[in-house]
Amino acid sequence: MAHDDGLERFLGWRQVRDLTGLGRTTAWRMRQAGDFPEPVPISPGRVAWRERDIARWNESRGPTPESEPTARPVRPTPHRPREDRVIAPATPKPTPSLSPGAGKPKSRPRRRTGPVIAEGQLGFDF
Repeated sequence: MAHDDGLERFLGWRQVRDLTGLGRTTAWRMRQAGDFPEPVPISPGRVAWRERDIARWNESRGPTPESEPTARPVRPTPHRPREDRVIAPATPKPTPSLSPGAGKPKSRPRRRTGPVIAEGQLGFDF
């Protein structure tokens, strides 16, 4: 996991997420349980994980499922129109009439904008 010049590589959260597939909260919970590597402070307000720690954690999750058969790739079939299908002509849309009130959308019931407080509940208006 070390570079050619002997330096160890540190990984930021995005890289750790991409390598492990874990969300931030899941990784935090696993750290609390002792099942995920601890980050290393690299500067004030910044942490990173050692690449070797993440690699060990990945290896500890079990073997990769190489023995499972892989699915065959599905070849797309070329699109050919069916001769027995009849396509109906498009029906024209009705033109709106010019009479007053025509074409107005039906009104929907108004949504309540204020809080809904059931009987027996306290309302906090701040």
